Amino acid sequence: MKTRIFVLILLAFSCATSYFQDGEELSYIFDGSESIEGKGEYLDSPFVTAGNRVYMVGHQNGSFPELGWHIQDEMGGIWNHPIKLLDGFDAQIKAESKSITLDNASIFTNYPFGNKHHYNLEELNLEVNRWQYVPDNLEGIIVQYEITNTSTNPQSLDFIFTGHIDLRPTWLGERTNMVDSKDVSEYITKEGAVIAKDKDNEWYVKFGSTRKPLNFKAGDGEYGGKGISRSLQYILDIDSQETETITFIIAGSYTSKSQVSETYDSLNDGISSNLISKKNRYEEISSQSKLTIPDKDIEKAYRWLKYNSDWLVQTVPEIGSGITAGIPDYPWWFGVDSEYALKGYMRIGQREAVYNTIKLLDSVSNAVNGNGRIIHEMSSNGAVFNKGNINETPQFASLIWDIYKWNGDKDFLRKYFPTIKKGLTWLMTENDEDNNLFPDGPGMMEIHGLESEMIDVAAYTQRAFVDAAKISNELGDSAKAREYQNLAESLLKNINSKFWSERFQSYADFIGTDEEALQLIEDAIIRADTLNKPWAVEELILTKEEIISKPSSGSRPFVLH
Repeated sequence: MKTRIFVLILLAFSCATSYFQDGEELSYIFDGSESIEGKGEYLDSPFVTAGNRVYMVGHQNGSFPELGWHIQDEMGGIWNHPIKLLDGFDAQIKAESKSITLDNASIFTNYPFGNKHHYNLEELNLEVNRWQYVPDNLEGIIVQYEITNTSTNPQSLDFIFTGHIDLRPTWLGERTNMVDSKDVSEYITKEGAVIAKDKDNEWYVKFGSTRKPLNFKAGDGEYGGKGISRSLQYILDIDSQETETITFIIAGSYTSKSQVSETYDSLNDGISSNLISKKNRYEEISSQSKLTIPDKDIEKAYRWLKYNSDWLVQTVPEIGSGITAGIPDYPWWFGVDSEYALKGYMRIGQREAVYNTIKLLDSVSNAVNGNGRIIHEMSSNGAVFNKGNINETPQFASLIWDIYKWNGDKDFLRKYFPTIKKGLTWLMTENDEDNNLFPDGPGMMEIHGLESEMIDVAAYTQRAFVDAAKISNELGDSAKAREYQNLAESLLKNINSKFWSERFQSYADFIGTDEEALQLIEDAIIRADTLNKPWAVEELILTKEEIISKPSSGSRPFVLH
């Protein structure tokens, strides 16, 4: 076991040089950092080891079950968007006649920049910690096992690491000609590493250890899909009451074999220095903004929400960088989700994520739409699933004004004002068939058929014209400011007069025909019944009966959702 003196030197002189030596324990770098210990009842639920190029999703007990629905059973494992690298990995320890797979951790501990699984293997007189982190800006992950012999005698252990390879495309891969094929591999004896490739694509994963393996074994894939499993066997000799470590490097590339090997070497050379760098960056995130109140639990929640916000940043250099909607099933970019979230990101000082995400949304929207319409959803391979609901475009204008209030940068306004002007023109000329200033089309409520004049779209549009008028004034365009302000005032009056429902004493969800409302009610009754909400079913039936008994020949306001 290495001494703490060496690690203190590491922390004092951290730089691009690698300080890692075989057997050095990453636990010393994690030591003293803020952490949250998971509850025992959540061990069979997901966690994430986050990174802006690669991330890993498994269960807190250390296993990697098939999970997710966007790509059925494929959203877990290790992802290097726009491809997946591994469905997961197994570690097996054999001592004499006993064998244990490390998939039943007793404690999970989360850190801002990594995680730990703790295993108490009493039958083998061993305690094991699995540490892992994803270095910033690199396509790979580091996993280290720290194995302590708690017995009074030396032990010789077989340690078998199995990578479950599955090089496959992300959601909507077929739209950009990403067609999954069978994976193949080779064992590089000199390095003691496995490198695998999708047979028909330049997609690669490479994994190995800082130790040389005793043996290599090939096997069929143990998960669904077209993957394969490859195992590396090591011998670990551990004295009584001593600790040995074995560290694994997992690298990926969706471009070339040379790139995956280059990344593998970079990961290997910077095992500790990359972790120190990431730890330091999270300390900066923590200090960038602070909440000081008597309730320390809320203070803690505030800090961890900042960390969580950083975990959502994903970068695909060929496309851009930005905050994603959620892991594991929404690890790609959205318009409206970002337009809400980025206001909060700016307030906690995560400016780079704000600027990068806005740049991404603007550039992709202009490339796909070209008329100021802001996209709704794009997968990490660049395939746009939805070119934009109606609410995203006005919300973009308000987002830009909100960020300007924090940065005071007129060049920032000038950069995005052309998109805002085009978007507001598109909004009112192509989506307001009856010229009543209420754009027609889907808003935040993604319910099939709910695509008439929506209250959220109307409200966001009114606010967009208010904010666009302010932007125009800031940029010295008084004529445009008056035009936008007049529209904002007219919309305000129309919303208050036309969206108000006396019957419900509420603003309506939408303005539409009786026929539209009745169909939506039928769908809503089924949904409410499925969710076991009898009170909602009863209210919807009453609304349906009233519409039928008091029909209207034109559009009117309805409250359904």
